[in-house]
Amino acid sequence: MAEEDAGELDTSEDGHDAERTPPPDPVAERDRRIEELTDDLKRLQAEFENYKKRVAKEGAEMSKAGAEVVVRDLLAVMDTLDKALEDAGTNDYPKQLKKGLEGIHRQLLQTLQRQGLREIGTDGVFDPFEHEAMNREEREDMEDGSILEVFQKGYALGPKVIRTAKVKVSKTPEAEEVHDAQESQSEKRGE
Repeated sequence: MAEEDAGELDTSEDGHDAERTPPPDPVAERDRRIEELTDDLKRLQAEFENYKKRVAKEGAEMSKAGAEVVVRDLLAVMDTLDKALEDAGTNDYPKQLKKGLEGIHRQLLQTLQRQGLREIGTDGVFDPFEHEAMNREEREDMEDGSILEVFQKGYALGPKVIRTAKVKVSKTPEAEEVHDAQESQSEKRGE
């Protein structure tokens, strides 16, 4: 009977052969758990690095926005100083007063330039992204779109225009005829 017991397979209560599962290997289980924790740690480190980058970027954007507000406010002071210097050149201001105004203007301009401010160029052709045409003057001796006069300086902070230059722009008689023809075509279409 011992031989019969030795030759028989273990059967479960329902009569099927029970598969024997080997006992879990503690070393393999430990290695698997270490691998899981290592993956979790790497993921957490990556998330933290992304968080640090996002916070730094948001802080830089907030700083830029704050600087832009201050620079915009100081542009009014620049305009006033420009007018004062213009008046000082045409009137009989004392020499020391004129020199003091020039020094203040230069210092303010340098401070704003360190923040990224640059004056928009107004010598050349009208650019609707940087200039605002306050009026147009018909001129046969100038190309269409040439800047004739600057009413107010324009400024950009880095690549962003924060105030367009207000200018007078030339127009040629031919350009006006083309413009009038375009307007009449638009009216015919009911636009």
